[in-house]
Amino acid sequence: MSDFTNIRALTFDVFGTVVDWRSGIAREAEAMLAPKGHAFDWGAFANAWRKQILPAMGPVRAGDRSYVTMDALHRETLDVALAEFGVADIDQTEKHRLAMGWRRLDPWQDSIGGMSLLKAKHAVVALSNGNIALVLAMAKRAGIPWDTILGADLVRTYKPDAAIYDSASRFLDIAPSQVMMVACHPGDLDAAKSRGLATAYVHRPLEWGPGTERPLPEAGAYDVVCNSFTDLAGVLGD
Repeated sequence: MSDFTNIRALTFDVFGTVVDWRSGIAREAEAMLAPKGHAFDWGAFANAWRKQILPAMGPVRAGDRSYVTMDALHRETLDVALAEFGVADIDQTEKHRLAMGWRRLDPWQDSIGGMSLLKAKHAVVALSNGNIALVLAMAKRAGIPWDTILGADLVRTYKPDAAIYDSASRFLDIAPSQVMMVACHPGDLDAAKSRGLATAYVHRPLEWGPGTERPLPEAGAYDVVCNSFTDLAGVLGD
């Protein structure tokens, strides 16, 4: 078994790893749109919206656009998703409320209990593409026990830009090797690994819904491969 006694902080991806964005956005969309007579696959709507958000971060990373918050990107990309599903009967106030639905997501079943165990020996830190206000609002609503939140607005770019991962050790005043990135996204972990962070892959097979499960990483790809935060606590001895 690897020795993880050097690890002082666990930095977590938030969307998909800590919270179930698909179910939350499907719920928010249905609550807003079903009373207007719309009836479609709410999970598919959530996926379609998320698929617009991911490339929207690209121009910021590339320097082709000044930094804007994830809240702003959620609002911008909502219009594309609504048009894709033929929704035109929603006003600006309603669009704002639906975009703020990303602040009202629920954690996976193991998230809060596992994080509470991990806090006993480690700093539990959000290292997210979400802006601080977004991640904080989500945490207050759902009881997510962060020790601190390092939002993308601190470095004004988005993962997997190296600046995000480098900022963790700088803000926490520890070496990169003392930080472990926790995520369900291989690309996130690959980028963290390239900056000297330890890595823990947590399998979230239903992030994008049934039938979209990604395979487990190959053995040795990351320092830890596990199925839940409680499993991770066991590996780390918490």
